[in-house]
Amino acid sequence: MVITVTLNPCVDRTIEVEKFQYGGTNKVLMTRNDISGKGINVNLVLQHLGIENLATGFDYQEDTKKLTGFLDRLGCRYKLEPVEGSLRVNVKIFDCASSVMSEFNERGSAVTAENVDSFLKLLYTQMDLASVIVVDGSVPPGVPEDIYERIIEEAGKKGLKTILDASGELLKKGIKAKPFLIKPNQDELGATYGVAVQNLDDIIRTARKVIEEGVTYVCVSRGSQGAVLVSKEHVYVAEPLTVDIKGIQGAGDSMVAGFCYAIEKGMNETDLLRHAVACATGSLLHPGTQLCEKEDMEAMLSRVRIVEV
Repeated sequence: MVITVTLNPCVDRTIEVEKFQYGGTNKVLMTRNDISGKGINVNLVLQHLGIENLATGFDYQEDTKKLTGFLDRLGCRYKLEPVEGSLRVNVKIFDCASSVMSEFNERGSAVTAENVDSFLKLLYTQMDLASVIVVDGSVPPGVPEDIYERIIEEAGKKGLKTILDASGELLKKGIKAKPFLIKPNQDELGATYGVAVQNLDDIIRTARKVIEEGVTYVCVSRGSQGAVLVSKEHVYVAEPLTVDIKGIQGAGDSMVAGFCYAIEKGMNETDLLRHAVACATGSLLHPGTQLCEKEDMEAMLSRVRIVEV
């Protein structure tokens, strides 16, 4: 089973415009609201893929029916820690002409140290049921920056594989606990080590530093340039696929779900990357955060081309 951790769930308000006019008037083509958060998105895709999963995180009581109602409709099991406050709202403006998304993300409602301790106790009691733990996304005010490091360390004691998808100090500290896989983008990888990451050689060189710290796999997402998977002995490059893009929000989370699927199925390195890229690409076919369906993944698998360098 896969357990996801979403400490800063949200409502994603996606607004589509024909061509974004900065400082001007924009005619809205479509607006949709989706319950989201990186871990929640992973749960959504895993449900589509038929992989047993459990959602964990904070449940803001002012909007509890929105979050738990969504998970109930999805058929996803959950163990959530109730906290005061409301779900943050993230506004995503999608420029249809350029296929570019501009994001305006709120910080989230603050939680207490007691909330954090209670959540960790809840999470740790569930770990014996899992094989993979996904820790990802931002955290609300009140959550310490070493929270992911602590979770990964506990999961390691129990022999679980962890996937870390975060940025800033959350990523930097999380790496210290030696997760199984991290999935930064180019900029996040460079910022973590204070170096410029501009091309494939930079990615490989910097990813090797992460591997030296005890991480098994580093997958670097490169947007329109595809993705790179680095391990101690191999480097694999997945070329991007050309599809009719309906939305880009959640593509990275779909990629994480693809990794989870392949791990749960006991697949090899190249198939880990193949399924991750197939799921990420499949999510591009849907607006908002509807994300990848199983048939999307299956349709994309044969199109994913992976080269070892």
